[in-house]
Amino acid sequence: MNIKKFKCLAIALLSMGATIVQAQQPAAAPAGNYNPHDAFSPLFYTQNGNSYRSASGYPGPNYWQNRADYNIAVNLDEATSTVSGTISITYKNNSPDQLPFVWLMLEQNSFADNSRGAQITGLRSRYGKQGEIMTGGYTIKNLSVTRKGKAVNFSSIVEDTRMQLRFDDAMTAN
Repeated sequence: MNIKKFKCLAIALLSMGATIVQAQQPAAAPAGNYNPHDAFSPLFYTQNGNSYRSASGYPGPNYWQNRADYNIAVNLDEATSTVSGTISITYKNNSPDQLPFVWLMLEQNSFADNSRGAQITGLRSRYGKQGEIMTGGYTIKNLSVTRKGKAVNFSSIVEDTRMQLRFDDAMTAN
C-alpha cells in the first residue's frame, strides 16, 4: 500500500511539474538595432558583382585562372633516406596582366632546421618535437626557366616555404 501511495504521489508531482513548465511563456527577445552593413563596413559586399565574379561568388563572363601542369620524376634512396628528382612546370598565364614574378610553395621546407615552421612544432607532434634536430626541406641544385624554347633570365628568392621567381622580362598576358 505504501508503494501504491508513493507511485500516485510521484505521478501527481511529475504531472504538475509538466503543467508548470508548459504554462511558462518564453520572454520576448529584445528588439535590437543590428545592421550587418554597419557591423562589417567597409568590408560588406555592397556591389552586385562584376565581370569577374557574380555577387553569389560564381565566376563571371571575364573570369580567368592561371594554369600549372606538373611533370614529376622522383627516386627514393632508402640508404640515405632521401628523395631526389626533377620537376617540370608548364605555366600558362591566362590573366589579362603581365606577370613580373610567380610564387612557388615549398612546404617541405617547414621541416628544415632553420625554418620558422620548425619552431612551432608541437611537443608531441607526429612531425617530431620542438627542439629536436631534424634535417628536412628542399635542396635545389638547378633551376631554369624557358619560354617558347628559349632560356629566360630571372632571379629567385627562397624565404622559408616560399620561392619567388622574378623575371627580367615579365610573362606576357594570355
